Amino acid sequence: MDEKMDQISGLPETILHDILSRLPKKDAIKTSVLSKTWREIFDTFPILSICDRESIRRSSKRKKDQQIKTFLDYGKQRLLRFSEQGLAIKEFKVKLSLTCYELQLIYPDVDQWLKLASECDVQTLKLCLPTLKKDDPCLCYILHPGVIEARSLNKLVLKGRIRFDKEFLNPSVKFSSLCVLSLSHVLFDDEGAIEHAISHCPLIEHITLKWCHVYNPQGAGDMQISLMKSVSMHGLQKLKGVDIRGVQNVYIDAPNIEKIYYGADSYEPSKMNFDSCGNLRALTLMNMKIDFLFTDTWFLHLSSKFPFLESLELVECSMFENINISTSQLKALVLSNCSTMDKLEIDTPNLLSFRYYYAGDDLPSISFLSCSNRLEVDVRFNMIHPRLYQLGKFVEQFKPQKLLTSLSLSIRTCIPSDERFYDHEYRFWEDPYSLPPTLPVPSIKHLVIRSVREDKSKYSLIMNRLFYGWCPETISLSLNPSHCTKAFIEFFYWWLLETKKAKGKFCSYCYHKSKCWLHGLKDVKVTSSVKNDVNVVDFVHLKSLLCRLSSSDNANISFRLK
Repeated sequence: MDEKMDQISGLPETILHDILSRLPKKDAIKTSVLSKTWREIFDTFPILSICDRESIRRSSKRKKDQQIKTFLDYGKQRLLRFSEQGLAIKEFKVKLSLTCYELQLIYPDVDQWLKLASECDVQTLKLCLPTLKKDDPCLCYILHPGVIEARSLNKLVLKGRIRFDKEFLNPSVKFSSLCVLSLSHVLFDDEGAIEHAISHCPLIEHITLKWCHVYNPQGAGDMQISLMKSVSMHGLQKLKGVDIRGVQNVYIDAPNIEKIYYGADSYEPSKMNFDSCGNLRALTLMNMKIDFLFTDTWFLHLSSKFPFLESLELVECSMFENINISTSQLKALVLSNCSTMDKLEIDTPNLLSFRYYYAGDDLPSISFLSCSNRLEVDVRFNMIHPRLYQLGKFVEQFKPQKLLTSLSLSIRTCIPSDERFYDHEYRFWEDPYSLPPTLPVPSIKHLVIRSVREDKSKYSLIMNRLFYGWCPETISLSLNPSHCTKAFIEFFYWWLLETKKAKGKFCSYCYHKSKCWLHGLKDVKVTSSVKNDVNVVDFVHLKSLLCRLSSSDNANISFRLK
């Protein structure tokens, strides 16, 4: 390489390491062949990642054994280079996906890697193994405290077939610098080990516990391994956030915690106590029996319990039939697939964002007793098309209607097999002349049709049911075979053009010679999120646009209506 042209190689080592950290791993490896300088920079790069999939391929047993030996030697030599030169390791990541038998053979090498990394003052340590299975507790990698007990360690991430032995109950085991602890699908010999380890992390700020298990050697078969039953966190002054999933009973007493994410095991009733977390800013509850955990007035007292709460998210929770949410600080509210709720009243004067997602058929009534004039509402439904008439009912009882700025729909295929679908309201859609003249005509800024899984013969029926009484400013469709096909998008544009031509005439949508909003359609502008084509002038132009887009582009086709 011409030295006059190569000015980058002369930069300080810390800057060159920073450049490598911003490159994809494959590109970072390629820099080692540029020059001797870049080879040395790569060899001393303080972010090490060892993954067996990059070195070990499917082959005969003899050849695979040789690949494994080469892979282990490579990992050892890289770490020895750091140890011998007295270099510090900023991050060390190991990801293994070998079979249980092969993993057992290399566990001593993994021990050696982790010890060498600890001697090199590693700051971030990540160890990812295959997912733990209930039938092989004895095939786990047994983690000993001495392997990872580095004073420099501030972030520890462990995932998969890793087993904490009872040494972690020793009072001498401490992680004095640890700030982030993340454990997923790991196994404990004693349920108290995790609480003991956490209590000896005075600087801990973030804790993640996902589907951790406890080993019971006295159990039979699958009963030898069970989900962790309970965890208690208290006395952690610096704790800022927790993400806990699959633990049945949780107690948190952390005065400065700001964020709690709790996902319960849907098969077991759960209990959670975090009332003393008065500094809480964001709360997410998932798979919870809200009607079992709290009283029906719990949502009314959010301001007094959590005066700084700004974000509340409830996902897959069973609710009370009537919910009243009252808080002055809340800015974001999300309700996703919360069943059994019939009526929701929201008294949140500073709320800026409300998102409601539901995949069922019966829609609740939602009203805002007080709200910000900057509030944006996003509602998403996954419906079978014979139930589309319920959208009109939903908007009619959505108070105030002007808040409904974004409506997103997935319309599923349904061939009615019984008379349940052919009720009085359903027949309104079959006979437009029977529609009452008082149905609301809401103005929605953005209607997103995320999925239409119907055959072509039902396209007209969907249009008839969906767009009577709706007046969207923009309609977006996702170009993807599993969402909206090119055929449906072409039909949709043709349908809009035909509607535009019908200006001044009466159609079956109109009631008693009054015109529906479709007759006011003056112009349609089409844009693509990928090609950025604006003002599609005709049907041929649209087909050309769709031909240039592939389904892998995940493009959105938007129709702006005037």
